Amino acid sequence: MSKKLKIGLIGAGGIARGAHMNPGWKIAPDCEVVAVCDIHRPTVEKFARDFNIPQVFTDYRELLKLRELDAVDISTPNKIHTPAVLASLAAGKHVLCEKPLAVTVSEVRQMALAAKKAGKLLMTAQHQRFRGESVALKKWAAAGHLGEVYHARVNATRRNGLPCPPGFIDPKLSGGGPCMDIGVHALDTALWVMDFPRPVSVSGTAKVNFAHGDEIPGAWGEWDRKLFGVEDFAAGFVRFANGATLALEASWLQHQDGEDLSFTLLGKKAGVQWPSGRFYAAPDRVLVDGKIQPVGGLQPAHTEEILAFADAVRNGRPSPVPVAQTLYVIAILEGIMKSSRLGREVKLALS
Repeated sequence: MSKKLKIGLIGAGGIARGAHMNPGWKIAPDCEVVAVCDIHRPTVEKFARDFNIPQVFTDYRELLKLRELDAVDISTPNKIHTPAVLASLAAGKHVLCEKPLAVTVSEVRQMALAAKKAGKLLMTAQHQRFRGESVALKKWAAAGHLGEVYHARVNATRRNGLPCPPGFIDPKLSGGGPCMDIGVHALDTALWVMDFPRPVSVSGTAKVNFAHGDEIPGAWGEWDRKLFGVEDFAAGFVRFANGATLALEASWLQHQDGEDLSFTLLGKKAGVQWPSGRFYAAPDRVLVDGKIQPVGGLQPAHTEEILAFADAVRNGRPSPVPVAQTLYVIAILEGIMKSSRLGREVKLALS
């Protein structure tokens, strides 16, 4: 493919503006954003003016009628992901979609089948994989320094970082709270370094501890307590087919020191922390502490993600974030919610 890639954006909110478009698509070589869509006309018109995008839509189905589009980048509320992805694939477009790709395993499977039928690339925008710290850790682990991982501790918690827009707190739009919003980031990156062992069971809890009251002031303003219908805290315990285990915590509001987006992997050869890169080992019965240095020379993670997507589309390469991997991530997060509702461990039917 020698011509410029023609890109359409579906969703013109904060993540589209501040990460996907700028710097993102603005600096992606041989790529041109030619259309943008958002249901809020003033927002999408300002977006188009700011970035010199010639075509504006308020209905993504109309945007998808543009024959010149090669690919779409979807940054809508979670519940819109599935219909927008399926419509985009049916229209013959490659798709980059913000995390979580969907909020149920069933929806992810629908997307996978649709992408295969259309012969188009589908990628989840899991940008944390593309950080310099993540790339370095993956290389270090792949070289055998970590050894077999037998347990992981994954954290995505904040002291008072609850996002206020309805797209995060209304279950009709978000499909979940911090588990789907920020838990997905640390979980995906940890599983990526672990080479995605197959999860077989999940036990979890999800609850509202603070969001219906006003004990903890929000760092980003006030939210609608009556509209708030998701969890503000979730925790889960995962068992994998290879015998490994994983513990996950996700929260927007709790009494702690700032924000903690991190994980610790405990391997047979070493233990390692992300994103700090600190590792601990005992070669030849000598205790050794060290630090993995981030890979340098990279663009911001969202931009690296977009560059990887564009390169895969242009050169016919596989998705940089395969749907099969996203399926495991969503199965765990959906399993936590189901386990919480049922009050017991749930089995995951994954191949």
